Amino acid sequence: MSTHEFEKSSSYDFNHEGHKSFRCSAIEISESSLIEYTKASASFNDSAIEISKSTLIQHTEGDKGKSTIDKEELYHPNVPADLIPKKGETVSTVDEGIEMYRTYGKAAGFGIRLGSTTTYGDYSLRKKHERKSYSKVTGCMAMIGFDRNYKTNTITVYAFEEAHNHPLTEFNEESLCSHNHRLSISDQELIFKASTLNIGATKAHKIRASLKGGYDHLPATKNDFKNFWRDYTNIVGPNDAQCVVDQLIIRRDNYPNFHFEYKLNDEELSAMFWVDETGKENYSKFSDVISMDATYRTNRYNMIFVPFTAINNHEKTINVGAGLISDETIESYSWLLKDFLSAHKKKPTMILTDMDPALTSSISKELQGCTHRLCMWHIMSKMPSKIDPNVVSNSDFKKRINQLVWSMNIEPSEFECQWDMMLDEFDLRENKWLDDMFNKRHKWIPSYFRDIPMCGLMKTTSRSESSNSFFNVFSSATNLLVNFMFKFDTALSKQRHEQKRLDIASRDTSPQLLFAPDPLKIEKHASLVYTREAFLKVQKQIKKAFYQCFQKTSIIVNGFQECTIVYKEVKSGKRPEFKVSFNAHEQTIDCACLHFQFFGILCSHAFRVLIDYNIFEIPQKYILDRWKKNILDVAFQKVNHRWQVCNTNISNLLRDAFSYYEKCIDTVVHDKETLQELVNALQELSVNCGKNVASKPSSNPIKEVVENVIGLHIADDIKIKVPSGIKTKGSGKRNRIKSAAEKAIAKSL
Repeated sequence: MSTHEFEKSSSYDFNHEGHKSFRCSAIEISESSLIEYTKASASFNDSAIEISKSTLIQHTEGDKGKSTIDKEELYHPNVPADLIPKKGETVSTVDEGIEMYRTYGKAAGFGIRLGSTTTYGDYSLRKKHERKSYSKVTGCMAMIGFDRNYKTNTITVYAFEEAHNHPLTEFNEESLCSHNHRLSISDQELIFKASTLNIGATKAHKIRASLKGGYDHLPATKNDFKNFWRDYTNIVGPNDAQCVVDQLIIRRDNYPNFHFEYKLNDEELSAMFWVDETGKENYSKFSDVISMDATYRTNRYNMIFVPFTAINNHEKTINVGAGLISDETIESYSWLLKDFLSAHKKKPTMILTDMDPALTSSISKELQGCTHRLCMWHIMSKMPSKIDPNVVSNSDFKKRINQLVWSMNIEPSEFECQWDMMLDEFDLRENKWLDDMFNKRHKWIPSYFRDIPMCGLMKTTSRSESSNSFFNVFSSATNLLVNFMFKFDTALSKQRHEQKRLDIASRDTSPQLLFAPDPLKIEKHASLVYTREAFLKVQKQIKKAFYQCFQKTSIIVNGFQECTIVYKEVKSGKRPEFKVSFNAHEQTIDCACLHFQFFGILCSHAFRVLIDYNIFEIPQKYILDRWKKNILDVAFQKVNHRWQVCNTNISNLLRDAFSYYEKCIDTVVHDKETLQELVNALQELSVNCGKNVASKPSSNPIKEVVENVIGLHIADDIKIKVPSGIKTKGSGKRNRIKSAAEKAIAKSL
């Protein structure tokens, strides 16, 4: 007889959990009963095997180490009559019977536990096992037995023992009983969603307890939360790289303009790059200057996270692509840059990076024609370790070198002259590091980028590092790749939500003008076309034009009004002069300070001339698209895909269910009578809900639970392995930082 046939023709017995021991006995069919069944199988007819009550009790009372019922110490549950199982009562499925007895047990103050399934030859049975424990069950004989009729396929209660040999759990003790330690779907989702914010299982348990009104209202323990996260890690871990690649391929195949490529090395994931439609749209508008900065500690394999960062029309950093690479080699960076170009179809005007020689070589090879600039902050931060401390601490030297290095208003020839003077004055002519930095001056000194549009927009990778730090808030060196991708999505969602918020604020609000209610017309015009953040910068220049600039001379040369504008510096009292050339007919204006060339916004000297000649609107050619309102469709400013790809309909319905529940609460929270009506309706719904739903197993395999919570299918066939043995440059040892007390103790030993 097959296992399937055996399970259709068998008896099921449920014992209860003793109050003192907090353990449950299992669903059991005794081995002796199985032997009897095996012997009788040849003459078995369509009626089910019946294990008599006396046979069951005899077997249970004979268990080693368990007490028998003491007739003088019996406890009878006080529960509503409609919850008490009755002999002869039928249920549709075994699981329905389990749930019926569990509901009765909860009302009575005890719990049940299902035993493990064991196979003997062609037969399968559920059997009780002894387990190592700090306590033993009380040997209580309270039980229920079910009998399946093979012919009618009905399940009947054939045995029920109501009396217990121990006190039952009080209502306020329920949360302490192990049979109530069950994670709900809300608990599981909270554990996982909290992890996307770098909140661990222990803190998630505290949060859940707080939301539930205290630990007494939270059946699951801290260990239940931790065990779920452990199970999740154990299940996802071996499939990590495969899972990530599979899901990004699904995104590529199902979402418009989603780009994804990956690279393997001996079946191990070694590199990947991805960017979605919104990232592509952002790059198409803001590709004038981008930065890339490699970091690590975002995943347990030490794969290096490389975000590509641009600056949007609100002067905020935005992501225009991301990569993970296994090492910092020319080959890896070249592959990444090639795929970046494959996704975006055009090179940036300028790219900013650190001084990594492998990255520098890759850029010169893959981004020919793109201006490569080194991060000034990285270079200047090395200065204290490269120069005599006495010189570095000299305030005159610090002032001189900062003015020289960071200034955008000096010509290259003037920079070189002042650099030589500084070396001689502070006796630094023999310093090899300064000599090396001077030889690389065309890669990092602003004077050498004066002819590059928007070169002042980004002078350090702090923009990229800020973006990287932003992503690092949501990442950890212990992450699985799956976790990292969830956290990346969370960070990206937050970034794009902020961009949409700023878009709406710029569209729907008006900034305060300098001379309201009778503002300058040119300022009013600026407030209508620029985003709020860009307008504030324009307004600052207009304010300087009005209060700190005046026109000294003006002559006409070849149809151009050549003006000399004097700028009054407030702090120093200096009055530098700037030449401004203006043609009213052609609506062109140029200033020698090159402010517009650097930042894409007219300078105070130009605004002074426009105001003097009654120009009421900024000429269109000086309003760059990258600073305008509504340059991007609001629909693009979202993560139009979530990492979950399976069970999306169920996920959406769950979200809607919680949303409607919260809406109901918000509506009636201030009306006690209506709130009570809602509670009553929910109670009735909880009783009737699911009565017509097909019965499902009372406990799902943990893999299925994990898949449902994270919305990912975890493949059994692993073709792409996780990276192994990766170590980044400068990663060093990852030792825990010791406290002062630990150091003192170690020193004394």
